[in-house]
Amino acid sequence: MKNNLFQLLMIGSFLGLVMTFSACKPEDPHGGEEEITTVKLSFDGGPTVSWKEGTATDPEIVLDANATYTVSVEFLNEEDPNNIEDITVEVRGEDDEHLVCYEVLGGANATITRTDSDGQFEVGLATEWETGAASSGTVMLTLRHQPGVKDGTCTPGDSDVEVTFNITIQ
Repeated sequence: MKNNLFQLLMIGSFLGLVMTFSACKPEDPHGGEEEITTVKLSFDGGPTVSWKEGTATDPEIVLDANATYTVSVEFLNEEDPNNIEDITVEVRGEDDEHLVCYEVLGGANATITRTDSDGQFEVGLATEWETGAASSGTVMLTLRHQPGVKDGTCTPGDSDVEVTFNITIQ
């Protein structure tokens, strides 16, 4: 009887330990479901600018004054260089659950307009950037994950990634 009780206690302790460790997963540093290590902005007729996780300085976007650019954004997981995952495909496939938010800050004379939609709300994988007079500042880009709560604003949901780009308009 004592032997069976001991075995049951050992099994119970082992299962408790296994459940504890399997429930403790590292937190996603981006606060969402997708692991994103690279954000790429491609300006039609202009530069391609990339942010990479772990880079000490914010990337610099240099654009002409009084110009209009068609811009696309890509989200990548490049943790394993032999297996780069294009998260943009997932975002596009679940566009009714995602919104890319852009905020121009610090005096940059630019307007960013999302030009794609999920059929009801904008998505932001495709945008148009209009620049004015020479200026500088930053652009904050945030990919919001909004399953079941997307309402066309950047408020609901969680941030999958948030990146700041320096912008110079000359």
